Amino acid sequence: MNRNQVVYVNSALHWLTGSGSYILVLDLNFEVWRKVSVPDETRYGTGNRVYLLESDGCLSLIEISDTWMKIWVMKDYERELWHMVDRVSLGCIKGLVHGIFPIAQTGECVFLVTHKQVLVYHRTSWAWKEMYSVQNNATLPLWFSAHAFRTSIFPCE
Repeated sequence: MNRNQVVYVNSALHWLTGSGSYILVLDLNFEVWRKVSVPDETRYGTGNRVYLLESDGCLSLIEISDTWMKIWVMKDYERELWHMVDRVSLGCIKGLVHGIFPIAQTGECVFLVTHKQVLVYHRTSWAWKEMYSVQNNATLPLWFSAHAFRTSIFPCE
């Protein structure tokens, strides 16, 4: 499994397997492991890259090819039903696609990083915006240290 990418949704931890063929789930309430299928239409390994994220409390999968970004959300967690909620052309950021990957999303925005930039895609307006750009010769690529912040999974009571 991809140890660098874990997603917490529905009281469970989720990892995309190295092959991208399914998701391993550790249910923290019952302390059991299970497998969840990725969307049937997902094509991992044919030049496409697949990432797991959380989006407004739902498990989400983003598939990035040379020309498109597809956003899937699991709307029905119990029945494992995936819905493609967006298909975005990457033509306007063509030179950045090879090194881009998503770090966070909401129902309205997807945040992505490249070697030196943080980009946001606004799903309602179909617009791309550069949120941050490294202006000097940083020793580490931006993606090396870019992480989305979420509140703790356990309350500090």
